Amino acid sequence: MKAILLDDEKRATELLEMKLRKLNMDVQILACFNQPEAALEYIRHTTFDVLFLDIEMPRMNGFDLLEQLGHFHFDVIFTTAYDQYAIRAFRFSALNYLLKPIQETELREAVILWQQRKLKLLQPSQYALFQEHLQSSTARTRIALPTHDGHEIVEVADIVRCAADASYTHFYMQNGATWLICRTLKEVSMALEPSGFVRVHHSHLVNPAFVRKIVRQEGGYLLMSDDAQVPVTKQKRDLLLEQLTSIDRL
Repeated sequence: MKAILLDDEKRATELLEMKLRKLNMDVQILACFNQPEAALEYIRHTTFDVLFLDIEMPRMNGFDLLEQLGHFHFDVIFTTAYDQYAIRAFRFSALNYLLKPIQETELREAVILWQQRKLKLLQPSQYALFQEHLQSSTARTRIALPTHDGHEIVEVADIVRCAADASYTHFYMQNGATWLICRTLKEVSMALEPSGFVRVHHSHLVNPAFVRKIVRQEGGYLLMSDDAQVPVTKQKRDLLLEQLTSIDRL
């Protein structure tokens, strides 16, 4: 496999390159790019097999890049932090993808799948189908939380709050259940903010429906329905008040 890596974060391409080399599966990395504009001409004039492509990039995202290329001669393995709300869209359209942070076992499986099937080539109809289902997936009511033995399907409306724990995130549910998943809070925020969740602190994401009290003293915090005290910045406190426009304030 001759591969090109494209991600706007240099650390991401460095980690992916390291993991691909560690697999020892005859993957030849031709080039790594952190700016899609710089990658365009190289991709147009280079013969290779697979583009590992990030989706969320400033100025030109992964979809924009593919549209500028038009017809292309390689396979695409998307690397994405879209997480659960896009999984259905990816699977339905049969596009190959890896969720960040990329696990070595999943990376190995993706390479094996390509070697076995040689997925040639990404079709425009396949791509259009992905976009259609991505748009419909954002209005979701349930979300799949990855666990050690599979996925736990939960109602988005039942999530009280989420708290960061290094590269992991704790989910706290209305019924008292808790889940710890191997996703950063940034990735979780990307999935849940379209459903109204608010990142009130660098370590906390809350569902405004479960905020019982907004306390200004002691630096400011939120009292949640599960009695947790969640710190909140002044800027995020004001944003949260805007989210609660349906509640009368005296």
